Amino acid sequence: MWQVKNRVEAISSDSVAKKKAVFQANGVRIPQDLIGELETKYNAPSIRSGRMVLCLESPKGNELIPAFVINGKRASTSPLHMVKNGSGRFEIWMHDEKYTDITLLHRPKFYDNLTTNGITMCKIAVIVGPGHLRSVVNQRCIYHQIGKPCKFCAVQHWWDASLEKAPSQIAETVEAGVKESVVEHVSLTTATTNNKGKGLDDVVDTARLIQARVEVPLMAEFEPLGDFSLLDSLLQQARQTDITTVSCNIECFDKNIRQEVMPIKGRIPIDTYIKTWEKCLDIFGKNEVFTVVIVGIGEDDKSILRGVEMAASNGVMTFLVPHSPAIGAVYEDMEPPSADRMILLYERAVGIYQKYGLDLRASRAGCVRGGGFSAIKDVARFGA
Repeated sequence: MWQVKNRVEAISSDSVAKKKAVFQANGVRIPQDLIGELETKYNAPSIRSGRMVLCLESPKGNELIPAFVINGKRASTSPLHMVKNGSGRFEIWMHDEKYTDITLLHRPKFYDNLTTNGITMCKIAVIVGPGHLRSVVNQRCIYHQIGKPCKFCAVQHWWDASLEKAPSQIAETVEAGVKESVVEHVSLTTATTNNKGKGLDDVVDTARLIQARVEVPLMAEFEPLGDFSLLDSLLQQARQTDITTVSCNIECFDKNIRQEVMPIKGRIPIDTYIKTWEKCLDIFGKNEVFTVVIVGIGEDDKSILRGVEMAASNGVMTFLVPHSPAIGAVYEDMEPPSADRMILLYERAVGIYQKYGLDLRASRAGCVRGGGFSAIKDVARFGA
């Protein structure tokens, strides 16, 4: 009994950041008898496709820290599973011992509203953490359509959604969420479209329509454009909307695997990213320009940390996100990075940001402010 008790104390003493990293490294098994309740009463519109938001209490107990979990195939053998206890609260157990308490956000009312053209709003945008709404403006990626997708990407399966969304539908949905007081900031991203704007034009159009309806900070995610004059024009237009924060996502710093992992996007020179980041910094300012790197797709840690330093020296913070092998991606069977590896990388990256006077906690909108997709901000705030 003494040994079992101390094992429980040991696993329960993990930090918020470590718990989130453990969730994302392993996935979480969901009992079949809970799925219906989670889907109808809680913020789990994609629970049947293995996507969910679990919340942990902050160390001071004054806020909820989200962990966005993509189960993929691995959840069937995960040591973690969800339990509803006798008091109606939810817990995560590791094997046969309680690991931690969790909180699930309640299903917002606007999810069941219809857009003007009759689409259920949870098919347009979803809550991915307290106050954080996210929408993928277009989920039909041209790279997928021509058979050369980024191998970690499953954007067409991101959640049970309308694959193509009109900017007006997203604007209506954002307005409904803000009026319900469950949306405080918004992330807008897109798959790559087959035009010069690569989808950034649609994101900017969406932001403009949102601004006409409601005032809310927005984040835009995009990839570099071949036409730099068009990029400059679109970013200037974006700044005239409520877009406060941008992320031009490089995904992988490792030159040895970039083109293997990303057959088309990997051809974009890193210098093009640097030039794009510089333009973003001129327009949006310090602590509001980011790039995303996926950890666990074949790169080594040295390439990540060199890249983090290179980006930081150019005023850009790298949002490190663990690869969660998703069904529908080429790499759906790949082993995810371990929680311990992620924590070590987070600690090193946070140290680099501090060296260059950058602060993850300062961004006003989007995935970095929300924090659900990575524990890097939690390491910056609370430690590892």
